[in-house]
Amino acid sequence: MDLRQLRYFIGVAERGGFGAAASALNVAQSALSRHVKELERELGGALLTRTARGVAVTESGKVLLERGRWLLGLVDDVKAEVRTENREPSGTVRLGAPSSVAEIFYPPLARLVADRFPRVQLELGEALTELACDRLLRGQLDLAIVTAPQPNDHLAYETLVVEQVFLIGPPRDPLLKRGRMTVNDVKRLPRAILPLSRTPFPAEVPSFVRVESSTPMKRIVASGLGYALLPYSGISQEIVAGQLAAALLPWMRAERVLALPRGRPISRATRETTTLLKEICGDLIRDGIIRTAQRAIARKRTT
Repeated sequence: MDLRQLRYFIGVAERGGFGAAASALNVAQSALSRHVKELERELGGALLTRTARGVAVTESGKVLLERGRWLLGLVDDVKAEVRTENREPSGTVRLGAPSSVAEIFYPPLARLVADRFPRVQLELGEALTELACDRLLRGQLDLAIVTAPQPNDHLAYETLVVEQVFLIGPPRDPLLKRGRMTVNDVKRLPRAILPLSRTPFPAEVPSFVRVESSTPMKRIVASGLGYALLPYSGISQEIVAGQLAAALLPWMRAERVLALPRGRPISRATRETTTLLKEICGDLIRDGIIRTAQRAIARKRTT
């Protein structure tokens, strides 16, 4: 059986006769009849029954008709996908990330996309991990950078980088002078400023405010109202400017993960954006803006 025979059979079955199918397919009626007979001989039974009004599909023919339509549709999809790969990427890519990640990834991403893929449109939003994953599942995002997400059968994860985590406080804070802290040191802190969705501090540390975005969180910390946790990538500018102090927490990690929906076609524009994010991450590591907690960062997860 080949695709031409399958197309001829489907054409005859859908049009109810060889004459109408021959006209629609621009093929001689004798050639159509010959190909259908060869197909019936190969499959071991009649696929069509001839009637005074044309042809009727047999029960085995109905099976072939249904599966054949699906198969030809799949072939058309493959052709379209290959043609798309041979063209310049285009379309919209909707990306979500926490504010601390967006701050360092979005500007270079926009520049690279403008330079390399001018037909791609970016929609860059901010979202914490739980919200970003929910938007991926709802089809509102094409791609997200999230932090230590929960397993989900409908999302595919790939680790982008694992970052060191720092305790941050106001400039020249005496508790942060040593440059690193133990778990017991953290438990004795007077007050914490917490992210909206998680509680990374020990239960012993009191808190009076939760903040969704890292920008106001850093300003609250700088004013002396409490301590917070962020990777170095989220505080590098403030550390250099002397606006914050920081101490490493050696036991803590922030796993940044690329999240994509499973079971949904991924456009070439989205795949190219994913590649660019990995390139940007490498540049940020080399520039010292991202401080990694481990060297092996290419782990992939599907659940």
